[in-house]
Amino acid sequence: MLWRCFAVAAIVLAACGGKTDTAVSHNNGGTGSLNLSVKADVDAVFSSTGSPTDLIVKIQDGQGNKVTGATVTVSNLTWGSVTLTETTPGASGDYRKTQPSFPSGDFGLSVSCNPCNVPAISTTATITGNIQGVVLGGPGPHTINYPRAGVAVPVSQTVAVSWTTPTQAASASITTNNFGPVLAADTGTYTIPGANNPASTNQTLNVQRYNEVAVAGGLFGSRLRVTVEANVSYPVQ
Repeated sequence: MLWRCFAVAAIVLAACGGKTDTAVSHNNGGTGSLNLSVKADVDAVFSSTGSPTDLIVKIQDGQGNKVTGATVTVSNLTWGSVTLTETTPGASGDYRKTQPSFPSGDFGLSVSCNPCNVPAISTTATITGNIQGVVLGGPGPHTINYPRAGVAVPVSQTVAVSWTTPTQAASASITTNNFGPVLAADTGTYTIPGANNPASTNQTLNVQRYNEVAVAGGLFGSRLRVTVEANVSYPVQ
């Protein structure tokens, strides 16, 4: 349900006069052959040990059959061009790669089938197509300013959550053990009601930030999405 609210959150943010340089303003759907279904994700989680970033691209034809043997790349100014590997070559249509960190800047996507195989139809069935020029605005890595790790928060009082917004995302979601998830504009602030802030020896706050672009050169529903999240734990007393 959160994903469906992206556009609404972005519209609300623009109407409220947020930052002019938003991740959404960098989006470009690119071009393509219009015969491939592409669902692509850039997923990162920040922790004290690092920020590994999973790149996941799933490709199907118009009938939902897995497309194998594609050349799939995700690009970023810091990473350069990263080639994804099919998890089960010749069978899965699922292409992945994990990068050691989450960068600033935008993400590009390209897919090439010259040709690719469609084993669900037959051992000789092929499809030729491409996706190119897709750009997804990157929201950049964020940190949670408040609450702070290990520092007590007053029980039953409102919590003025605060986080950094290097580039304003399409939307954000806020979740604790007792609240949410709630979708919000990526303004860097959100207030959790006191009624949702009970006593706890180990409360956890999760702030996720998102952006998404429709892949114009793919079949309906094709998209490239980025999700970056940060977490903090603290007592409530």
